[in-house]
Amino acid sequence: EFAEWAAAPIPKRAKGGVPEDGSAEAMRKRHAGVLGLAALVGAYPYDVPEWMPDVLVQLAGHVLDPSPINQAVRQAFGEFWRTHQDAWPMLKESFGDQHMAALTNLLVAPTYFS
Repeated sequence: EFAEWAAAPIPKRAKGGVPEDGSAEAMRKRHAGVLGLAALVGAYPYDVPEWMPDVLVQLAGHVLDPSPINQAVRQAFGEFWRTHQDAWPMLKESFGDQHMAALTNLLVAPTYFS
């Protein structure tokens, strides 16, 4: 059910930046779905069950959503990476090529060059 809520469409703002009727409810519903998916991922801090790669890809699709949804996604991926990075060489075998392509930018810590 979280996946259905996370997929709920958010109405675009009308001209003049005025939100359409029902947009607040749609945002709450999508945010609830994303938080539910993030909670499922957080429930397995050192393991990757077979359903988790699909859930992570679904979460990644919300990284460009409006705030606070995108913040919840970034926080979920940060926590996932923190708890899984030590065992990542073994755990990444649970992910297919399509999963890895969708997640690479969110899972790899940024590198800064001086």
